[in-house]
Amino acid sequence: MQRVLLVVGLLLAGVGGWSVSHRLAASEHTPTGLGPMESIDQSVFAANTGLWIEHVSLVGGGGIIQIRYRILDVDKSQVIHDTVNVPRIVTADGFEISFQRHEHSHERDTRLGSTDNEQLVNIGSTVKRGDKITVIIGLDELSGVVVQ
Repeated sequence: MQRVLLVVGLLLAGVGGWSVSHRLAASEHTPTGLGPMESIDQSVFAANTGLWIEHVSLVGGGGIIQIRYRILDVDKSQVIHDTVNVPRIVTADGFEISFQRHEHSHERDTRLGSTDNEQLVNIGSTVKRGDKITVIIGLDELSGVVVQ
């Protein structure tokens, strides 16, 4: 019985060690985002805008493009409300979709670490899932964003 427990213990320790070493080896590639944005380096964009783009997805049956972001810097993130350089996207073929009306209806304070989203009308279903787009907030661009 003791031998069985010893063998099981050694197997569990081996599997655990392999799992840890596998994760450490995988982490040598430092992810720059989360989920679908993992392969995109957002460091400059985030430093300038105070925003971290979590994902861009089609919602409402594909009629709405939703840009979900996290607030990293409350002051810098106010660029999302810029009425001169409104948030917009550009498709791979150069078609630009900007906010038709850029007013926020909520009256809550912007908080560090909170998430929010912006929505654009997907005019003529121009943007499809899997398309690579560029997100423009203020004067900063984030290229290579894959629409979910």
